[in-house]
Amino acid sequence: MAYLPSLTILFLACAFSIFNGCNADIALIQSICKDSQDVKFCNSIFESDPRSDTADLHGLALIAISNTIMEIQNTVSRIPGILSQLRDSLGKKRLTICQSDYNNSLKKFRSTFSSTSKNAYWDAINYIRDGTNAVIDCHNNYRRGGPIATSPINDDDLNVFKLSEIILLVINRILMK
Repeated sequence: MAYLPSLTILFLACAFSIFNGCNADIALIQSICKDSQDVKFCNSIFESDPRSDTADLHGLALIAISNTIMEIQNTVSRIPGILSQLRDSLGKKRLTICQSDYNNSLKKFRSTFSSTSKNAYWDAINYIRDGTNAVIDCHNNYRRGGPIATSPINDDDLNVFKLSEIILLVINRILMK
């Protein structure tokens, strides 16, 4: 029965969080994420950031945008290494286009962050559209101009699409207030 004190501590911690008001923030995040196409992914974005616990909608938007910028930056930094390993010219050409697209997307999402910080949400929506379209161009690049292939950064593309959706879900809630 050594686990009984642990259960008591866990119960007290849960009870404290209920009375502390944290559940309202969790409920807000869950209500946003239930509208996303990948609920688990959405929840993981906010659960991984300690600021989410106390963030309002504006803060959640900035958290989602920050995660998008980090995702894109990580991809941009990995592309040169992937390029150096590619042997076929079409693969190199396609990934070089993606490199340009991702750099363009990074600029757009940085502008998204700036606009959102200033409560210029309609401008932010335009930047999200442009930044996401740049990644879509990269993604579609592997379906034209030669045999259809899967991009070596396909998962990165999909993450940016999911993150863009989350940002738009949050901003939509802000604009509906």
